[in-house]
Amino acid sequence: MHIFDFLIQTLMLPFLNFSYHSIFPNYGIAIILLTLFVKLIFYPLTNKQFKAMKLNQEMQPKLKELQEKYKKQPEVLQKKMFEFWKEQGINPLDGCLPMVVQLPFFIAIFLTMQSPSFHTLISTPGINPGFLPFWLPNLGLADKTFILPIIIGISTWWSQKSMTMDPMQARIFMFMPILMVVISWKMPSGVLLYWATSTIISTIQQMWIMKRH
Repeated sequence: MHIFDFLIQTLMLPFLNFSYHSIFPNYGIAIILLTLFVKLIFYPLTNKQFKAMKLNQEMQPKLKELQEKYKKQPEVLQKKMFEFWKEQGINPLDGCLPMVVQLPFFIAIFLTMQSPSFHTLISTPGINPGFLPFWLPNLGLADKTFILPIIIGISTWWSQKSMTMDPMQARIFMFMPILMVVISWKMPSGVLLYWATSTIISTIQQMWIMKRH
């Protein structure tokens, strides 16, 4: 079975259905609970990710020193950087691995919101198809108020603001919040609810870990 079909049929749909009928009759609440469940599963990895980001920030002066010293010797520079990371107990992959691992879950929830099975669930007579009494009447449709895309953009901006970046990185990432808003503009609101909740949780977690360490 395809990994996304597996996640949809064995996790996403059963969890949403269980949450609606056994916890609270609202698919918006079900998506928020699903997000919390996924974040809880990946907490150790995410914790490791933000710790690695913090360490990398602290080591930037030394890395810049190496880059300046060996700027005309790229092979030596690469070797010295790996040696430095090893001495400090830093794995360069720790910063991106958790995001890569969680990506299939995001794609799976996106496919779930567009799947015939989910539309059958929310089309059942007597079922609340959205995040009512809030502003989302149907989780399979886009957020016409654009509240969720804006929340995603603001959360992305705030997450970047709490990170220490060199001027070049800052220039590259300054457009990221706008890009996130554009990408999410017409996505199903159920996907955006998952994305916004996940982004807010990650931002809070990032701020807490950065402050703690």
